[in-house]
Amino acid sequence: MTSALHPAALKAEVHMSLTMSKQGVYHWRKTIDGHPFFKSTKTDDLKLAQQMAALWEADAIREVFVVGNKPMGLHAVIKAFLDERKGKPGWQSAKGHLGHFLSLPNEKFSDVHEHAVLEVIEKRREAGVAHNTLSVMSSYWLALVRFAESKKWSTCPKIERIKPEKTRLRYLTKEEEAGVFAAIDPNAKYPGKCLRTDRARQTNCDLVTMLLDTGARYREMAQMKWSQVSFAQSTVLIYRPKGGTDTTIVMTDRMKATLTRRKLEASDEWVFPTKRKHNNAYKWMKAACARAGIDVNLGKVTLHTRRHTNATRLLQGGLNIVEVQVQLGHASLQSTMVYLHVTPMAAAEKAAGILNKPAA
Repeated sequence: MTSALHPAALKAEVHMSLTMSKQGVYHWRKTIDGHPFFKSTKTDDLKLAQQMAALWEADAIREVFVVGNKPMGLHAVIKAFLDERKGKPGWQSAKGHLGHFLSLPNEKFSDVHEHAVLEVIEKRREAGVAHNTLSVMSSYWLALVRFAESKKWSTCPKIERIKPEKTRLRYLTKEEEAGVFAAIDPNAKYPGKCLRTDRARQTNCDLVTMLLDTGARYREMAQMKWSQVSFAQSTVLIYRPKGGTDTTIVMTDRMKATLTRRKLEASDEWVFPTKRKHNNAYKWMKAACARAGIDVNLGKVTLHTRRHTNATRLLQGGLNIVEVQVQLGHASLQSTMVYLHVTPMAAAEKAAGILNKPAA
């Protein structure tokens, strides 16, 4: 069979075997020209398993010697993709999104089915992940497929990219902010009040304070270490893995008070030790907004809304767009431009003020 496909196949070292797994089904393993192959027959019928193995062997030999593609495991492709981008902007984002696909079996990349990929994405949707975040996730998968193609590796079919939705930029008014803090106040009276919940509420209050006053993304704050905090200089260093542009923030008064108290209670290197292993789950925030009576028809309020609020207030307070870009750690000014429409009158009023001045 192999000689009919390609002369080189005659020299290939081919190992094929069927082994019974603990689950009582046959698994097929083989090595062709140094490339390992593995599949489960999902059957305990030896004759049927042998027939399946023969077909898989023929396909594998054709792939290696005729098509010329190099078979690679899914996890190996993801690792190679990330290794090539390590140290570049967006690496942390790629690692986070593609990391969810590591839950798939480490089979040959070309054997990964489209429905399995979409299942991983759908689970993220069911977990409450925003639609536009899923759009980014699908884009990274497509980038992974293109990467494998560029390396002449066997690839799986491309999925259809999830198109992002235009969303209304949501930020908190001062009244809404006060309402949220009142809704998570650990000193307030609330049903089921206990020491454990009081501590959780205090941590949430501290987290919201830091997000509002730094404009940091949730993950940037959740992963913050005390080594990034300088009480002597009243500064906080924000590591920006998404854009690669780290930012030094000068503490506000309430930031300094919050961090000073947390430092006295700290038992390890993390500023928010109970948050660092968790994704941006905002169920408690959603409940707080409901208790505060915040109108969700104006747009969903999440922890990321604090970043939008920070940017909006800085622009309304007089910082120019480039200064806000630096504060937020945006690699591109285009990313910051989305906030300009929230202060449409600012530039117009400045222009009128200048033109109203008498000529020199």
